[in-house]
Amino acid sequence: MLAVIGEHVVDLLPTESGLYRPALGGSPFNVAIAAARQGIAVSYLSPLSQDDFGQQFAAYLQSNGAQYGLSFFSQQPTSLAMVSFDQHQQPRYSLYRQGVADRDISATQQIAALPQGCQLLHLGSLAFEPVDGPRILTVLAQAQQQQIKLAIDINVRLNAVSDVSKYRELLLTIIAQSQFIKASDEDLNLLWPEYSTSEALATLQQLAPNALIALTEGEQGASIYWQQHRAQRPVIKAEPFVDTVGAGDTFWANLLVALLRLGLPTPSEINPEQLSQCLHRAMLAASLNIAQAGCQPPDQARLDHTMQS
Repeated sequence: MLAVIGEHVVDLLPTESGLYRPALGGSPFNVAIAAARQGIAVSYLSPLSQDDFGQQFAAYLQSNGAQYGLSFFSQQPTSLAMVSFDQHQQPRYSLYRQGVADRDISATQQIAALPQGCQLLHLGSLAFEPVDGPRILTVLAQAQQQQIKLAIDINVRLNAVSDVSKYRELLLTIIAQSQFIKASDEDLNLLWPEYSTSEALATLQQLAPNALIALTEGEQGASIYWQQHRAQRPVIKAEPFVDTVGAGDTFWANLLVALLRLGLPTPSEINPEQLSQCLHRAMLAASLNIAQAGCQPPDQARLDHTMQS
């Protein structure tokens, strides 16, 4: 089973009319949905709101086979993000994150919600808000005691946190505790702006020497670094190319699912061909997502069929 902690956000997407269309998103929530569509057990452990958007998120989890892992709904509102796109159809976000539902929980409540049989806990993005750091670190310590492995998407968001210095400190602490790490070249350049991408990658490897690191580099494709293993795959071009919303989340979810299906092996328990196939499946899933508007990860049947064709 995969458990997920982190934000869910209503993305307000621009339309040709000048109005905005709401879409359910948020990086960790997208990971939960993408993984559930691959047929594995998923539990989402951040509070949903009592408001209408919160109920839509709850229904969306249920309709995709994922579980809402808490017994309550927050009285705080759902987080919002105003979305714009640059000339390359890359999304940019203006976030509203104060007093929102997904942060309205104690460490005790979140620890109690860790499901029996959980193998992997995914954490990402705005969950690394420094104000929430004590809660997050307490939950992670308990997860480690329960032999639950940790997966993170560092997904650097310097413009959406209360204290950049404390954010970096918290993020580096969590990186050092993680077994599976996703980063983009943009993330590394934001985290260590004084370094080249290769230098920043080396620094990341020093912080978490035993962790699997998945590095995405846009049009250059993606790579996995895991002790003695190296795997690299070029981009699988999307037909048609619509937008990249949720592509990284879809990639990461499908990579984690592939590894879960192998029993979360250690580096000595997986061979290069298996690791390369895991990476290929993740990249194909991301390509299928890019061919649709917004975050629309493929389900298992579609991804299996595309893998075979």
